[in-house]
Amino acid sequence: MLRHNFFCILLLSMFSEICLSNSVYADQNIFSSNNFSIKGALEVGGAGFYLPDTNFGVGSYSHSKTRYKSDKNTSFGEFYGKPILTARWRTPLGYTVFAEASAVGSTELGHGDAEVISQTSGTPRMVTLEDLHGGVEIPVHFSQQDGNIIVDGGRQKFVIDDGFLIGRGAYSSGNRGVWWYASRYAFAGPGTIRFEGNSIRSDIFMLESDSDNDANRQFDRPKTKFAGFDVSWFRSKKGGHGGADYGDRSAYVTLTYFRVLESDTSSHYDYNTRGNRTGENVLSLSWGGNIIPIKKYNISKDVTFYGNFVGEKSNHSGNGYQSVEAYGFYVEPGYTFSKLPWSPHIFYRYTKFSGNKDQKSKVKRNYDPFFLMDGKRAVYGGYWPGEVELYLVSLSNLIIHQFDITAVTPLHLFSKTDQLKIGAHFYDLSFVHASGLGYHSPSGNHISDEVDFTTEYALDSQTSGALVGGVAWAGPAQRAILAGSVPAGESVSRVHNASGIIEAFFYKRF
Repeated sequence: MLRHNFFCILLLSMFSEICLSNSVYADQNIFSSNNFSIKGALEVGGAGFYLPDTNFGVGSYSHSKTRYKSDKNTSFGEFYGKPILTARWRTPLGYTVFAEASAVGSTELGHGDAEVISQTSGTPRMVTLEDLHGGVEIPVHFSQQDGNIIVDGGRQKFVIDDGFLIGRGAYSSGNRGVWWYASRYAFAGPGTIRFEGNSIRSDIFMLESDSDNDANRQFDRPKTKFAGFDVSWFRSKKGGHGGADYGDRSAYVTLTYFRVLESDTSSHYDYNTRGNRTGENVLSLSWGGNIIPIKKYNISKDVTFYGNFVGEKSNHSGNGYQSVEAYGFYVEPGYTFSKLPWSPHIFYRYTKFSGNKDQKSKVKRNYDPFFLMDGKRAVYGGYWPGEVELYLVSLSNLIIHQFDITAVTPLHLFSKTDQLKIGAHFYDLSFVHASGLGYHSPSGNHISDEVDFTTEYALDSQTSGALVGGVAWAGPAQRAILAGSVPAGESVSRVHNASGIIEAFFYKRF
């Protein structure tokens, strides 16, 4: 009964927000005088989940004072609020001084997330500082480039392209909650220096991931200080500004390099997929959009091709390894049937994260995903390996075959400009080497197949929501993952053939 009431409340709240507003809300003016202004905004979001036969019948274990308890059919909810203040002053000298501050308040309800050992059980809630940064924006012109140089110091969100390598500076587990929604993204400073031109953009950055194992119940990622640069050539969409907004780029190529200056190597991070990050060099080449300049058959508009290759190299020892040689990549060709009703878009994505063949190697080949976020091009169909399996597999020593098809329906529910999109998403997951993660799977490396069906509604850029249903079927390697994930002393007696998920979410910015 609690689960059904929760979903009713969630859907009513989502659609009541939609019905009460038919226009785009800009940030609210708090104070304005000549060339100085202070604005405020509020983001709120919520999500609800029900996972029948959680983790293929093994369930999700929550820890009480004396023992673990397994929830076989997990249901949980997440809510967060994020108040935001921004200030801008356009000086008489032509440059602009800016500042931003925000905080995130979050809570987890019900059983907590559905990992085999739940990281957010016990209805945790927390308020934390998110953004706190400021700087100066200077207009420049050189070599046919009109743009801005932006010096930005302090805690800030920082994303390169679609976030495959750098996008998420904080991990929301433990007392922070919002494990799925992941509403915290900011890196700690010192900060960034950016150039945003009309066909070139570049960043120089020195940042630190926002780790806190006390708040995250020892589930956090390594605290990592890193410095580097990226440079992008891009082509903007008509009327867009691709230098400032990734979503406005019709095509791009980006080169990124960073070096890890310092990283936590305490026992909390002694995972076989991660060595000592300190001293590691990371190089990335990414590209995407309508990059094939052939107008015949509308190829330059309808064919997309995205990809990213990341190499990780280090001669420093740590966590039992003498050096690091790892890589990860994806390639994603896609096509939009622009002349068909609903303009369906399809893509196939092949993703591979390298891995060790065994655990005796002195060279770490298990890929480290660093600061990966789920992508900005789509709400669903991002870089996580499905909505069911994301609770089980690590993004290392893994191969993902993914096929997606989405279509924008002609239906308008509450305004002439709102959008209703439907989609189907298929995933095929396999280990590269199961033995490299300590798993023994004599029947093969295949982990699972999964299909998810999505319905996404956007009233405008400020108001959106979605309903999702999915099911995954266990492969021969799934038992090995589950056996290695349950708490000490617990046994995996039986693995079900299938596990499912139903979820809903909403987002609103005032």
